[in-house]
Amino acid sequence: MGIKKLLAPIEKSFAKRPFARFLTKKLLFLLIAIFLSFTLLFILPYLMASNPVDLMITRLSQYQDVTRLEALREQYIALFGLDKPLIDQYGLFWNRVLTMNFGPSIAYNMRSVGSLVGRALVWTLALIIPVLILTVIVGNSIGARVAFSKSRFLHAFYTFAVYLNSSPYYWFGLLLVFAFGIHLKLFPIYGGYSPFVIPSFSLTFFLDVAYHWVLPFLSLFIAGIGGWAMGMRAMTIYERGSDYVYYSEQMGFTKSKLRKYAQRNAILPLITGVPAYFGTLVGQTLLVEYVFGWPGLGTLMFESVHAIDYPLMQGIFVFTVLVVLVGNFLIDILYGFIDPRIRTGYVGG
Repeated sequence: MGIKKLLAPIEKSFAKRPFARFLTKKLLFLLIAIFLSFTLLFILPYLMASNPVDLMITRLSQYQDVTRLEALREQYIALFGLDKPLIDQYGLFWNRVLTMNFGPSIAYNMRSVGSLVGRALVWTLALIIPVLILTVIVGNSIGARVAFSKSRFLHAFYTFAVYLNSSPYYWFGLLLVFAFGIHLKLFPIYGGYSPFVIPSFSLTFFLDVAYHWVLPFLSLFIAGIGGWAMGMRAMTIYERGSDYVYYSEQMGFTKSKLRKYAQRNAILPLITGVPAYFGTLVGQTLLVEYVFGWPGLGTLMFESVHAIDYPLMQGIFVFTVLVVLVGNFLIDILYGFIDPRIRTGYVGG
């Protein structure tokens, strides 16, 4: 009874502020998802047939003598904290997560994992954010226009976009490499910048990066717009049968104005799919990065797996999960601003 009295003012405050209630629920879900995801990341290595230390020692066995290998094994066990009780290892894992200090990378000459992952994360976000924004905007715009237009060209383009959406994005990336990189030689086919360009905050460097960025971006962007166009076309056709569209049409509104009205209402259900698309896009980007040699988390992940660099793998997985969960949280909050029903707490009858 005392707890109910204590929580009563909070519940009353939330009743007056529906968006604050919505934000609190989303934040609570984010914290629970982070806790469960990171706990799973901690448990997974223990489900492997062998531990990371044994895998690394096996790889080094052809280069080192037995005495040296045993010393290395003891050093790695101490480095990962595997000589401690499981509960202490779990606490050590969370200490690494909260401080973002995953120790040194074995494959990169003992450089800090945090610095390596942080640098790669910038390159990954440089692909993900533009693709996410432009794919949603362009795909929805095409779908809405197809629903109102009888243009053969527009319908043919829509069909082609839907077909590409069904094709593997990495396969489409390889086609772009062959067509524009190898055959036409218009764009570079590998890397984030030219070998003779020194990374710096200069116009020359940024232009060179943009030149290398075009093909990875197109492989994700073109292959992604078809899904949004298809969903938007279906929702806009549904809205065309609404009373307000029929009434506006009888009032003499132009087709362009009718499309804008219908598109504004049709886009709300589709926005709910953005978080799921964002998670899928992160996975797609990681693979496309490896195809094009883009120096992001995907390329770094493949290199860490090849080198059996456990601290680096752990750091990459933690940062990737954070990007997906925090990204979904921010998109949910954005949806709360877009949809007035959430801001006002309106619930349809």
